[in-house]
Order: sequence, then C-alpha cells, then structure tokens
Amino acid sequence: MLIARARPLLGTVVSIHVHAEAADDLRVKKAIADAFATVARIGHVMSAHQPESDLGRLSRARKGDVLTLDAHTVRVIRAAQYWWQLSRGAFNPCRAALALSHAGVRPGLSCDGLGSLHDICILTDTEVELAAPVALDFGGIAKGYAVDRAIEKLADQGVHSALVNAGGDLRTLGDRRWPIDVRHAKTHLMDGRLQHKTHIQQMALATSVAGALNPEFVLARSRSKPRWTSVTVQASSCMAADVLTKWATQASLLCPDLRAVLRQNQARMWRTQ
Repeated sequence: MLIARARPLLGTVVSIHVHAEAADDLRVKKAIADAFATVARIGHVMSAHQPESDLGRLSRARKGDVLTLDAHTVRVIRAAQYWWQLSRGAFNPCRAALALSHAGVRPGLSCDGLGSLHDICILTDTEVELAAPVALDFGGIAKGYAVDRAIEKLADQGVHSALVNAGGDLRTLGDRRWPIDVRHAKTHLMDGRLQHKTHIQQMALATSVAGALNPEFVLARSRSKPRWTSVTVQASSCMAADVLTKWATQASLLCPDLRAVLRQNQARMWRTQ
C-alpha cells in the first residue's frame, strides 16, 4: 500500500510517498507528519523572506555579535562553508543572497550584510560569532538538507520504504527502485519533453537550471554564458546532489576537483547545453 501526502513548503510542493502495510497505519501517518514538521521548521528558520528568521538576523547583525540559531541553521552554515571552499566559490550563498536581494526577491535579507562565510565562526551547535553581518541565501542547499532530514525522520520511526520529493530534489529510502523522469530544461514549463529516464534506489537526485532562471549561481567573475542549461546529479545525499548541481553548471567536464568530489559522493551527472 502506497501512502502519498503533499504540502506547500520551501517555496515548492514537498511530497512524501511511503509504502505501508495498510492505509490506516497510524505509525506511518505519524512518521509522515513528523517529517513534514521537520521540513517546515527548516524552511521557517532558513527563510530569506522573513527578517526574523535566522538568515534575516545574520544579515542584520553587527560585528562581534554572538547569535543563538536553530541547530539546523548551524549545520547548514557548516556545510555551506565546506562546499564553498571545496568548490572554490562556485557554490556561494553570499553571492546568491546579494543577487537576489538586489532583484527584490529576498525581502528578509539586509543588503548591508556584505560579509562572507569566513566571517561566521561556529562556537557551538547553536551559537555563532560574526566578524561582520552576512547575508545568505540557502536556495542551493536547504532543500537538499531538508529532504535528507525528512528521510532520516522517517527511518528513525521505522519506515522502510519511502520517497521524499521537494520540487525535484528527492531521495529514496529502502530497497525499492523508484522510476524517475528528468525533464529537459528548455521544455520543462511547456511540453515536458524528457531529458533522462532512470531508477534510483537508496539514492538522491537534484536538478538545477542555469542561465536567466538562476543567474545567482553563475560566478561573478565569469563574463560568458553558463556552460550548461541544466544539470542533474545523483548522489548519496540530497544535500550533496543539490550543491553539486550548482557547481557543475559552471565547471568543465574535465574539472579534476569536481570529478573527484563526484566519485567521493558516489555521484553521477547529466548535463544539457
């Protein structure tokens, strides 16, 4: 029996599909509700639309401030620092925040927050100290992180087979092979032409579209168009897949750093020009 539920979260539709012995399995229903609650909390504390969110507060802080943040936010900051350094700036939530704030689509952030990820010192699991205010947009990592936490919540409550999908960033749990259709970027909103068909099992998948739809993911120093129209990455975690799509939109197929990280994360990649 497949139980499917969906809710509007993270600026998209998040769906959870769970295989259960019966449609009225209360344990499974509670697990799904708790998974949705986890995703909702992550979306709330890491919203770039609300000035009282953790990201809004970080952008309005002063030099030397110590802020108490949600543990989810601190975990994503730590991951963002790691991926920013590893990708040599291809993944940069500060650049994304600046571009989107100037476009008027991130009202919760202050454009005065011009610090970088280096300016955030993590003190504890819930505290950070700032050398400068820092504006961050986690649109390139938070969805993947939220999907991973939802899968984790389902597994912790005894669910053995599930799929969590947050607007195309998805991950599966268990031995079932789930059929996945990846739509071509140029026709995604029109005729829905398929770019790739695959199956995933105990893996994650994420897709990003480059160019005019996501200019914040293009390196500021680049004067050329993005190398790729869209990138899909299959990896062991949804957060890794999510971030790697942003890096891969800007990298050559021969980039040794990207290729090494893809191998480390058991990742596969598809791109269209």
